[in-house]
Amino acid sequence: MQKILITGGTGFAGTHLLKALQKRDTEDEIHLTSLHEHQLPGVQVHALNLIDAAAVEKLIQDIQPDQIYHLASLAGVADSFKDPQTVINNNFQLTLNVLEAVRKFAPQAKILLISSAEIYKPNLEGRPIAEDGLLEPSNPYAASKAAQDLLASAYGQSFNLNIVRARPFNHIGPGQNKGFVVADFASQIAAIEKDDQIHEIKVGNLKAARDFTDVDDMMRAYILLMEKGARGEVYNIGRGQAIKIQAILDQLLALAHKKIDVIIDQERLRPIDIPTIVADNRKIAALGWQAEVPLEETLAHILEDWRDKMV
Repeated sequence: MQKILITGGTGFAGTHLLKALQKRDTEDEIHLTSLHEHQLPGVQVHALNLIDAAAVEKLIQDIQPDQIYHLASLAGVADSFKDPQTVINNNFQLTLNVLEAVRKFAPQAKILLISSAEIYKPNLEGRPIAEDGLLEPSNPYAASKAAQDLLASAYGQSFNLNIVRARPFNHIGPGQNKGFVVADFASQIAAIEKDDQIHEIKVGNLKAARDFTDVDDMMRAYILLMEKGARGEVYNIGRGQAIKIQAILDQLLALAHKKIDVIIDQERLRPIDIPTIVADNRKIAALGWQAEVPLEETLAHILEDWRDKMV
C-alpha cells in the first residue's frame, strides 16, 4: 500500500488522475489538497492553501506520503496576461513550500512535478521539441512553470530528493474550465444550441497548431512516470502530432446541432502566439506510453459534457 498525495486534486487534471488511480486494483491511501472543503468517497481531502508554508509542512509531516503528484498551480495563459504577479507568485511559492516540506519531513517520497511544454523555446519550423530543448517562456504563466520546473531540479540535486519532472503538452477533456481553447469552443456551441437568439461563435487565432492529448491518456502517463520515471529525469508528454486550431473548430462545428457562424474576436488574440508546438515524445514512448484515445472521441465527450452543463 502506498500513501499518495495529489496537490490540486480537485482540479481538472487532478479529478481525472484520481479516477485513474482508483481504477487500479490496489489499496492505496489517497490524499488530495484543495482550496475548498470537499467530500469524496474513499479519499481524504485536505482543505488548505499551499501558499501557507506552515500548513503544508504539517500536512506532509502528518501524512508521510510515499508518492506526491504535484499538480497544483494557477493554470491558463490568458489569465497570466491579465494578472502576471498573482500567477507567478502563487505557482512559485506553493511549489517551494511543497519541496521544503518534503525535504524536512518526507525525503523518501517520490515527487512527480507537473511542469508544462509552455516553458520551451519554440522553433519556427514546427519541429518536435525534445526534453533538451532550450527553455524560453513566452508568457507569464510559462515563466511560472519554468520556475517550478527549475526549482524542482535544483531541490532534487541539492537535497537528493526523488523528483521526476513531466512536461505535458495540451491536454483536453470533460471538466476543463473555460479559458482553454477547446473548452471555450465547446461551451459556446452548447450555449448556441440552447439559445435560438445566438448564432455566432467567437474565436481567436485559428492558424496555430498544437499537440492535443486526451486527459485520460495524460493521466496514464503521469502514473507511468510515478512507477517508472527515473530520478532527476524530465519527460515530455504529448501525442506527437500538431493539429491546427481551425481543424479542432471544424470538427466541433460538424458535431453541432445547428449552423453556427464564426467571428474572430480581437480580445481573444494573445499578445504572443507561437505558430506550432509539438512534442518529441520518444522518451516516454520508450517506457511504454502512447496516446490511445482518438481526438474525435475526446471532442465529442467534451461537447456532450458542456451540453449537460447547459441543462
